[in-house]
Amino acid sequence: MKKVYIKTFGCQMNEHDAEIMLSRMRSVGYQRVLTPDEADVVLINTCSVRDKAYQKALSEIGRHRKNDRTHPMILGVTGCVASQEGASIKDRYPHVDLVVGPDHIKDIDKYISELTDDSYVVASHFLDKAADQFPMVGDFIPESSVKAYVTIMKGCNHVCSYCIVPSVRGPEVSRDPEAIIKEINLLVEKGIKEVMLLGQNVNSYGRNFGSTIDFTDLVDRIDKETPVQRLRFASPHPTNLSQNLIELYSTSRSLCPHIHLPLQSGSSEVLKKMRRSYTREVYRKKIDQLRKVRPDVTVTSDIIVGFPGETDAHFEETLAYLKEIQFDNVYAFSYSPRPGTEAAQFHDDVPDTVKEERLQILFNLQRDIAYQKNLTRVGCTEEVLVEGESRKGKGQLTGRTPHNRIVNFYGDPQNRGVIMNVKIKKAHPYSLSGEIHG
Repeated sequence: MKKVYIKTFGCQMNEHDAEIMLSRMRSVGYQRVLTPDEADVVLINTCSVRDKAYQKALSEIGRHRKNDRTHPMILGVTGCVASQEGASIKDRYPHVDLVVGPDHIKDIDKYISELTDDSYVVASHFLDKAADQFPMVGDFIPESSVKAYVTIMKGCNHVCSYCIVPSVRGPEVSRDPEAIIKEINLLVEKGIKEVMLLGQNVNSYGRNFGSTIDFTDLVDRIDKETPVQRLRFASPHPTNLSQNLIELYSTSRSLCPHIHLPLQSGSSEVLKKMRRSYTREVYRKKIDQLRKVRPDVTVTSDIIVGFPGETDAHFEETLAYLKEIQFDNVYAFSYSPRPGTEAAQFHDDVPDTVKEERLQILFNLQRDIAYQKNLTRVGCTEEVLVEGESRKGKGQLTGRTPHNRIVNFYGDPQNRGVIMNVKIKKAHPYSLSGEIHG
């Protein structure tokens, strides 16, 4: 049996793309392996949203040069770097055999089968037909899976000044709602308990359908037309977070009481320069509306520090905003210019040392906020969907609550996929510890 190794960098969309490629490779007889030394095909699934991920991807491509290989193999580059660089990857790295952008991964097995000793494949352009861009992978979900991703749209029509996504993922295209519901029902039949709806800007779903269906309508239909127990989505844009969707948090059976709503900066002046199309006041109003209809909702976010022109005063505004909003968790990054974006033309006037210092200050503040919020859960009994064995080892299991809190506890690994009552005994900044209750 031939073997394939897939190395993935980046976001949940990339993780899902890796699942699609693996399903295609399995359909033609390939087995997944965990090291490239065992593989007949190596696929490097890349990210270019931040420079650090981009550089890691290039380093990974470089380390598989033919002179360094222990055996013959096919090397493919997929993901956002493939879309961004196209055929120039082959010029820079002659040992690459195929370059496949996100819109073409459904044909990865076909491209590999067509390769000869003196040929290569480059397929990095965007496709026009929505039906060609959303392969269904439910048939290939491993039996041990508990959660699954379902792509509902791709691309982004926003023009945030720092963001490369529109140029590497293309314009917004929405998937047919009937196909989405069909896939979720298929996944539930396979044992999936939780589904994450994916898109670069999920709450702009349906715009290319005219007025027939929007994101709120889709979530409501999934809630009513599928038996999925837990439903999440990522990532929404604050500007497109409608009152109708907010209201759904109080009525939906399956929609989890958690939202990841990227903020990026607590300074309205910086947000304007980022072209985020909202102010700190507008963002706060949306959070207040969410907490009004669902008081227990958890809110997580993204922050960029060191954006061009960000002063000490701007950064202090962000810190004050974190204290005001009280996020449950924050994913923060130092700004890095991305080619082809408006912000790449700005003077990157915040030194790297200052960016790192600000990042650490923000992490320390958010760590304290998260810990204090987690302390309030001690003594409570939480419904935890068991995902498998914990990284902590020692016989512990791990899972998540509907509010997306990670819980570690001792239990039988055969309970994977079961929703269990766990009494919280101890809080940590980014997780909880407990024991099975009842």
